[in-house]
Amino acid sequence: MKAKLILPMILLNMLGGVGSGIMIYMSGGDPVWVGALLATLPLPFFLMVLTNVFSISRTSERLPVIQAVNFLGVALVAYSTYSNQAPMSLSQYVPIAAAALGFVSLHWYVWSFSVYNRRKSKAISKGQKLPEMNFNRLDKSAVSSTSFDESKTLLVFFRANWCPFCMNQLKEVKKYAETLKQYDVKVKFISNQGYDNSRKLADKLDLPGHFEILQDDNLMGAKALGIEDIDGSPAGMPGYPKDTVMATVIALNEDGTVIFGDETDNYRRRPDPTTFLHVFEGSKPQTLDANPTLKGTA
Repeated sequence: MKAKLILPMILLNMLGGVGSGIMIYMSGGDPVWVGALLATLPLPFFLMVLTNVFSISRTSERLPVIQAVNFLGVALVAYSTYSNQAPMSLSQYVPIAAAALGFVSLHWYVWSFSVYNRRKSKAISKGQKLPEMNFNRLDKSAVSSTSFDESKTLLVFFRANWCPFCMNQLKEVKKYAETLKQYDVKVKFISNQGYDNSRKLADKLDLPGHFEILQDDNLMGAKALGIEDIDGSPAGMPGYPKDTVMATVIALNEDGTVIFGDETDNYRRRPDPTTFLHVFEGSKPQTLDANPTLKGTA
């Protein structure tokens, strides 16, 4: 249910921020409207601008800077309203309502929406093999997870193209394409978002040969692992299924046993590739450039 609220929350905050900006201009910089702007703008600005401009793959758990801006806005609205000695008109309640909306929305996003409350999967256990799963390539040919035993494999289960953190995570993994090739690792990006959406993603990412995108029809693979997110897609995403998957990264060695698993409980908290690439070496971690400029990567 909470996934259905995220787009209305973003749009209402955006509307509140734009309206507050207009009122700042019309009122000659009234602090109460400045506060309303600071209270409503952080959530849509963070999700729609920062994640795209800076390609953010992960954040702090509680977004303290974003929360601080929001708190400042709410405090400014409260102080300006309290300092106003004249009787309040109906219109003066509008910035208060906008600030309240911004406060509730941001804290709901941080403390509720971002959290899966997932249980650790019994199937993703270090040293054990995963259950057999059946996927489809983008040409709709079938592929079984048992075929992954032929080489080291990195599985990245992602939600869909609509998730900016997922898209940035996939781009980040691709930056290490040459390193993964040197380690003889095959990379599988897996979702249930549909063939057309995944083909668009494949064209956009221009993946090298040892990378591929797989379709998990009806989330059968995700359900086998216990990482499905039923009814987890936001409302207002036409062309995408309503069910999705919880972001998960799994590393397998040549015989298909798990050597690394990340089951984040916060969709904004994703593992940096430098924290797991070393498992494919079978030795101690090596120092990897966090912003590699490797041949064949983009």
